[in-house]
Amino acid sequence: MARIGKYELWQLCVALALTALLVASLMVGVRASAMVTGVFFGVSGAWFVVALAGFLSERARAVGIGEPLPTIESATRDPRIQPKPLRDLNRLIESIGDPVIAVSPEGKVILANSRASKILGLARPLVDRFVDEVVTKAELLDRISRGRRGERWRGSVRLPNADGVQVCDVSIVPLTDEIPAAVVVTLRDITALDGALQLKTDFVANASHELRTPIAAIKGAAETLSIAGGDEGMRNRFIGMIEAHVIRLEDMVSDLLDLSKLESESMAIESKPLYMTDLAGELSQLLYDLCTKRSVEIEFDIDDEAQTITSDKRLLVLILKNLCENAAKFTAEGTSVSVSVKPIDHSWEFRVSDRGQGIPLQQQQRIFERFYQVDPSRSGEQRGTGLGLAIVKHAVRLLQGDVDVESVWNQGTTMVVTLPKQIDPSTMAESV
Repeated sequence: MARIGKYELWQLCVALALTALLVASLMVGVRASAMVTGVFFGVSGAWFVVALAGFLSERARAVGIGEPLPTIESATRDPRIQPKPLRDLNRLIESIGDPVIAVSPEGKVILANSRASKILGLARPLVDRFVDEVVTKAELLDRISRGRRGERWRGSVRLPNADGVQVCDVSIVPLTDEIPAAVVVTLRDITALDGALQLKTDFVANASHELRTPIAAIKGAAETLSIAGGDEGMRNRFIGMIEAHVIRLEDMVSDLLDLSKLESESMAIESKPLYMTDLAGELSQLLYDLCTKRSVEIEFDIDDEAQTITSDKRLLVLILKNLCENAAKFTAEGTSVSVSVKPIDHSWEFRVSDRGQGIPLQQQQRIFERFYQVDPSRSGEQRGTGLGLAIVKHAVRLLQGDVDVESVWNQGTTMVVTLPKQIDPSTMAESV
C-alpha cells in the first residue's frame, strides 16, 4: 500500500471510522432521525472494515505471507532482494583473504568471493553456475564431487594460469550428512612456499652430493697411504690429493656460510666511502695464487670519477672476488681478466671480462642457481663449488643492484654488475 504523509491508508480509515461513529453518537444524543443516525453508523462500520483489511494486508506483507520467497541463487545474485543475514554472509565471505566457494547439493555455486573468480581465471561471477562450468582442473573437480558424496579432503592442487602454474592448498568440507551434500571449498595460494620448499630440497641434495665427492676422495687417498709403504712418489701424490680436496671442502664451507649470511634479513649494511685503487690491490692479493698458477693477469680500468665510491666493503669484495675468481678460472691460460668501473647515470657499472670459451645461451640464466655447473669441460681442473654466482646474486640484491651476463661462445664472458651510487640501509632487508 502507498503512504499518505506519515500515515498508512488503513490508519486514515480508522480515523474516518471513529469520526463517523462520533457523529452517529451525537445524532443519538440530539435524537436525530433514525435514518441519518443509521447512515453514520453504517459508514463508521464500513470504514472499520476497510481499515481492518488494510491492517491485515500490511502485516502479511511484513512477514512475507503470500509473496514468493527468493531462492538462494537469486538472492545471492541480486543484492537488492537479499535478506540481511545473507548480505552479512556475503560480506563475511568477501572479507576472507583466501578464495572461498560454496556448492549446493545440486552442484551449483551458491556463494563465492571475488578471489575465487580471480584464482580460477574467470571474469564474471561464479554464483548460479554449475561447478563443472567454473572449475576446469579435473583433479579439483573430482575432489569437489567426492565432497558432495560426504568425503573431506585437504591437499595441494596445481592450477594453470597466465603466468604458468599456481600451486594451491585446497580444503573441501561437506556441510551436511546428507548425500549429496553442500560443500565449502577454500583455496590458498602456496606457489611461493612450494617453490621455497623445492629449492630447499634441491639445495640439501646438491650440497650432500658436493660434500660427498671430496670426502670420498680424501678417504680413498688416506686408505691408499696406509699401504703405500716406502713409495715416496705415491705418498706425495696422495698427500697432494688430500690437500686439494681439503681446500675444496674449506671453500665450500666458506661459501655456504657466506650464502647463509646473505640470505639473513638481519644482516646489517655498512655503507661508507671506498677507494677503488686500494680495493683492486686487495683483490689482486686474494687471487695471486690462482693467477700465478694459470699465468693470468687481472687488469683494472677505473674511471677517474669512480676512484671513490660509497658502498658496503664486505659485500663489494665478495662480489668482485667471486666474479674475478670465476673469470681467472675460465679464461684461457696466459690471457688477462679485465675489470672496469665507471659511472652510468645514478649507478656504478662493474664489468668483469674473461677470454674463455663462453657460456651457451640456453644456460646463461641458470648460472646463478646454487650448485649449477656449466659443461665441466669448460672449467677443467678449475671446477668451483657452484655457489659463487649465487653469492654474487644475493650480495648484489642486498645492495639494491642488478647483475647480468654477456657471453659469446668461443669469445669470452662479461659479468655486468650495476649498483646505485646512493644506498639506503633502511631498505636493504626488503630487497632480498
